[in-house]
Amino acid sequence: MRKSTVSALCACSILLMSAAAITQSHAAAQDVATANADEVARLKTYFKQGDFKYVVESLEAVKGKSPEQHNMLISALMNIDLDDAEEAAEQFIQDYSDNYKAYHTHASVMGAQASSSIFSALGYAKKAKESLEKAVEIAPEEVAVYQALMQFHLMAPSIAGGDMDEAMTLAQTISKLDATEGRFALAKVYLEKDNQAEAEAIFASLIEDDSTQIRARVELGSFYLGNEQYAASYDILLPLSDTDVAAVSKTDTEAWDTYQKRKASLMYGKYRLGQVAVESGEYTTSGINALKSYLEDYQIATIDTEGLPTANWAQLRLAELLLNADKVNEAQNLVEAIKEEKDERFAKTLKKIKKALKKRAAV
Repeated sequence: MRKSTVSALCACSILLMSAAAITQSHAAAQDVATANADEVARLKTYFKQGDFKYVVESLEAVKGKSPEQHNMLISALMNIDLDDAEEAAEQFIQDYSDNYKAYHTHASVMGAQASSSIFSALGYAKKAKESLEKAVEIAPEEVAVYQALMQFHLMAPSIAGGDMDEAMTLAQTISKLDATEGRFALAKVYLEKDNQAEAEAIFASLIEDDSTQIRARVELGSFYLGNEQYAASYDILLPLSDTDVAAVSKTDTEAWDTYQKRKASLMYGKYRLGQVAVESGEYTTSGINALKSYLEDYQIATIDTEGLPTANWAQLRLAELLLNADKVNEAQNLVEAIKEEKDERFAKTLKKIKKALKKRAAV
């Protein structure tokens, strides 16, 4: 009897020790997750300031990176060296082979590589498609993976794997998962299939809804801009200049996520309005006001600005418009504050503006 009691006590002791060990393990994991989240939040400040080198140096040596840390490292590297970003994206997949976000990020890097490399474009496009299809396989319930794959089929030429019919099928799949996202998806497919009237009808209904009007204006305005329909783009984007989104508490996760998306979309719309003014050579005053508003929002933003144009790009566009408005001194002061970037297109545009400023100063 005593032996049984001892055995039972030993068993209870082992169970209690196991429970304690599990609790400690969970607590330790939670501590690591919290530390990682805090580090990501800290580094976002540097990312926002365009200090991508610091972000990379801070994250490269980190062992056991979280998915968020991988994403931030890759995003920073994409602003410095695409080959390094590709290597980091492949490491992300190795570390999180069952996480659809790793494949999603990898596809983004492959897409950027395809855009920058004429000779290797087809190979990179194939890799992007494979990663997106893998993401769908892993997370068939996630709308974002279908949206990304649909976008690939819309943008990639048929020789690289693009397929309009497949894009339409994916749009229909998205509609089954989320009716609103399905409307946006269908409108995008119509635009790429040159069914502009059908797309515009969908966007018109989305613009009538307060919850979707900002995003609808941005997406339709961006389409017009890309097709050099500047007057149409200006008209659809201009109301965003007088639009605002009421801030919410971060403690309400669902409300905060919705706020972040709407605020980011609104900010991007203002940036796009500035682009319309730059590319059209018209609407200069509206463009200047929109970009100044964008920069003010960017400076004080509490949302994640990682996916938005950097302050450097906004300042560059603003400098172009200030020159167009003959505000030479203001443009000069702005250019002097702009940080150099390795991006070839950015460097070329900055060089062109500096040359124009010298020419004005010599007159």
